[in-house]
Amino acid sequence: MKNKRVLPLLLALLLMASLIAACTNSGNDAPPAGEPSEPPAEEQKGEEPDPAEAELEGTIRISLPNGSASVWNAIGESYMAKRPKVKVVVDHKPLEGYKEWLTAQFAAGTPDVDLVVSNEVLALHENKSFVDMYPFFEKDNPYTWKKWKDSLDLDAMGINLSGVGADDHLYMLNFESVQIVWVYNKEIFAKVGVNEAPKTFNELIAAFDKIEAAGYTPLALAGNSNSMWSGQAGWLVRIYADQYMRDSINVIRSQQEDYTYLPEVDDAWTYDLNNAYNDSNSQVTKNDLRVYKAIKDKEGPYKVDGNPKWSAFMENLKKLFQYTPDGFFGVNDEQAYSLFLTGKAATMMGTPGSYWQLPKDFADETKTGATGGIKPFEYGFFNMPSMEGPEVMAPARTIHIPIGFYSFVAKDAKQTELDMDFMMYVTSPEGYKVYLTAIQNSTDAALSGAPALKDIELPAEMAGAFANFDPIGNTEGFPSAANSLARGVWDYQPSVQDWVGLVQRYFGDQITTEQYLKEYQAVVDKYLEPSLKEKKLELSDLDNPERRPPERS
Repeated sequence: MKNKRVLPLLLALLLMASLIAACTNSGNDAPPAGEPSEPPAEEQKGEEPDPAEAELEGTIRISLPNGSASVWNAIGESYMAKRPKVKVVVDHKPLEGYKEWLTAQFAAGTPDVDLVVSNEVLALHENKSFVDMYPFFEKDNPYTWKKWKDSLDLDAMGINLSGVGADDHLYMLNFESVQIVWVYNKEIFAKVGVNEAPKTFNELIAAFDKIEAAGYTPLALAGNSNSMWSGQAGWLVRIYADQYMRDSINVIRSQQEDYTYLPEVDDAWTYDLNNAYNDSNSQVTKNDLRVYKAIKDKEGPYKVDGNPKWSAFMENLKKLFQYTPDGFFGVNDEQAYSLFLTGKAATMMGTPGSYWQLPKDFADETKTGATGGIKPFEYGFFNMPSMEGPEVMAPARTIHIPIGFYSFVAKDAKQTELDMDFMMYVTSPEGYKVYLTAIQNSTDAALSGAPALKDIELPAEMAGAFANFDPIGNTEGFPSAANSLARGVWDYQPSVQDWVGLVQRYFGDQITTEQYLKEYQAVVDKYLEPSLKEKKLELSDLDNPERRPPERS
């Protein structure tokens, strides 16, 4: 799967795998067990589905990070009622350590598990360890009586089928969306005399000073290594780096002679900083080799040491991270969330799903630590306040992407057929109704954004709530310097680990900004070639970035 065609997962929003809930007015009663769904009367024509489909049998094992057991058991039970020879086993894993667990499953051989979340193990994509879902888009979905692709909102998923070639693969399916926003305790803000949500970074810092003086933690943010790389701290690193590095696209976009160039997309493109979606994958294609070449040649925003944009960005980022909890680098997501939930912290990173999840969690004794829960407080949302200054290129954007990152472990053809039938059911109006209704009744999940599925009708209250979250642009899904370089070399783990240790020293006032940039440039230089090799590339490939790199085992 190439960044130019399918919006990939870059960040580890694995936490979002559990944020899914609501109800829907669409869907019909399930047909008798063992029978495929009947089409609407007007669609009962053409070829009948293969009767063998009703005889699917086997086991589907589901292990998601921080997934809701009640939700996935509900969808599993509903599916098993339709496919009585199939057994669905739900065995979710903690978010903390999920990547290591999944990697270990493959290291031991073919994993027993089937449905997983794979955005943190992209190296396994290179090895084709997961099912490529593109070929199944053209197959009939027995639960909708349409081709599967016709039930999917491909635009919302970031998929352009006209630009998909033989070398492109879809190893992760995203059928929901997420928009990262700030969530704040309105009562704390009012108590310190701040009655409007901040719109600029300077306004945010001024509010934080008052909040801290009043004895509250301004920002409930996790600072452990997972958060710094793929979690909430990593979100902020990439989002705010984007303000200073928006010209990345001029360096990495496909040139006319490039193997990645698509005339129907690229011929009409022009650079426009006033358009928050100007560099999106639907507007312009990118060449990964040009990204690596820019890192090697230290071109534009891909040069770290001595770059005034990097200096201004890091100094503002350090200022923001001074308002985090005590012992920041040892704080995990659950601890940070507890601070906000219990009224000890004034803000946190969240999604529109918090609109529904917070009321549930106020009453949750295990999350609040209080018998009977705690008294709810009034909360609200605001978009990313923009950093300002001479090095800033454009207003702040956020991460606003399709999510899910659902993958099936590649096994034999029989298991793949079963896995794809299950996913077709989940993404059908009938299956998704079961899914949403179960989550509405759960205590541990909330819909993070509108589903990227067709024929799904959300209740008016929910649809209206999502409409209140104004889109401000998306930073994610393409290899800008903010995404591929701000926290390690393009997710190559040894470089990420070195960066985490270095940025901890910087935030802890052990080194200056200039020292940080110099040392980080050395980290980038050290890991450039190993990062290339992980993606089956060589330094020599960068001599001719217009050429398709050769196949390597």
